[in-house]
Amino acid sequence: MKEPLLSLLFILSVYNTVLLLIFFRNRKGRLLSLNSIPALLIGLPLIPSISDIRFPVTSGASAMGYFLFPVTLIYLITDYYPLEKRKHIIMWSVAASAGIFASLLLPERIKEILFIFQISAFLYLLFILRERLLTKINITLLLVVSPAILSLFYLFIHGEHSLAAALIIIYLLTNIFLLYEYSKRAEIINQRIASITGLNKRLDQVITRQKQNNDQLKKIIAQKDVELLQIARHASLAEITTGIAHELAQPLTGIKCISQSIIDDINYDELDLMQAVSDLSKISSLVDRSSSIIDHIRTFSRKRGFSFQPADLNACILNAVELLNNQMRNSRIDIEFTLDESIPGIYGDNLSLEQLFINLILNSRDAINARGENSREHAGKIRIMTGANEKNAWLIIEDNGCGIPEDIIPKIWTPFFTTKRKGKGTGIGLSLSHRIIREHNAEVSVDSSGSGTIFTITFPLAQTISTSEKDQ
Repeated sequence: MKEPLLSLLFILSVYNTVLLLIFFRNRKGRLLSLNSIPALLIGLPLIPSISDIRFPVTSGASAMGYFLFPVTLIYLITDYYPLEKRKHIIMWSVAASAGIFASLLLPERIKEILFIFQISAFLYLLFILRERLLTKINITLLLVVSPAILSLFYLFIHGEHSLAAALIIIYLLTNIFLLYEYSKRAEIINQRIASITGLNKRLDQVITRQKQNNDQLKKIIAQKDVELLQIARHASLAEITTGIAHELAQPLTGIKCISQSIIDDINYDELDLMQAVSDLSKISSLVDRSSSIIDHIRTFSRKRGFSFQPADLNACILNAVELLNNQMRNSRIDIEFTLDESIPGIYGDNLSLEQLFINLILNSRDAINARGENSREHAGKIRIMTGANEKNAWLIIEDNGCGIPEDIIPKIWTPFFTTKRKGKGTGIGLSLSHRIIREHNAEVSVDSSGSGTIFTITFPLAQTISTSEKDQ
């Protein structure tokens, strides 16, 4: 072998090894770096032809490289296939030890021993991969070309370092073929990543559209919620229309009677100015009362959602009962109040709270009327109590109606669930009441038996809510 070619081969192997160290953190890079060690050991005798550097252990290191070359090559090739590597490495480690022992016994036949040892390694690889050779054509080509190069150098190119040059060439070809295989895999991975990136972009677009649709649906749902609350208020007003008409009829009748009396006094020239002033004051008072009732109805029926602000629990329950007074009188139901006037304010929506209390009181009225159908002498009574502690305020509405069966209690908050006869209930009153309770961060419990039902609603105090908001 000409020295320039040998030098070039060794320099290429060293350069290739340095490049592989850059990829040492990668598993394939470590395997290729491991395979470079025997090639460098084999090339050590070539160093004197490149420079004046000499190593005293060059010949021993070179021999070690010749016997390690098949072991690291088999480990590298079998890593590309689903094969068990350990048994092959152990077997060829034993074969390498036997080769070293044979070279010690027959030092004059060392070249033939090394040639047979290397050729056997490639034939062994072809044998164990016989069913998988067509899966990776480039590696198959490497396993066919390599023994051909060995045979060519051994038979036709005579020289001291011909076998070393052949193995270094095989080492370089191995790196080229396996790096090409690795680059193909990397290209496939890059294509998959590009495909996933494209899918992610399309997914982001779909998610954006879905978010826009969700926002639109939320707006529609919010609008429908307001409409549903409005329908429920109108349904409650329809329930108490008769009572409201009676509440307005009383002051209007009074106004008419007093006005007629004043007119008669004027016609008969018997007008007493002081009495007229007193009568007109009564008319003014009755008009104010009528206006108050009308304003209350107008406010209650106003179309809007929840509007939270500090609220007086006692005032809300009294306003609700004011709209139901005549209904309770017609049903011969007494309402008994035990209100704690010292309770702090809660944070809520006044109209929604009134609607909640109206729904619960009407529910109690229906339960009392249902029990009264079986007992004509039954005296209906509803007790309303309020109280508070350091964190919460509570409202209790207790009736002596027919009660709620235990298995039905979990269902009473379900939309459109009702136990009333057809045409007597829609099933949305208590479900909306439960929503109002949730919106106010309140809790409700129901205790019922055959002698009545107790609804207990616990509201967080306004000052408690303010403190928790500050903590957040």
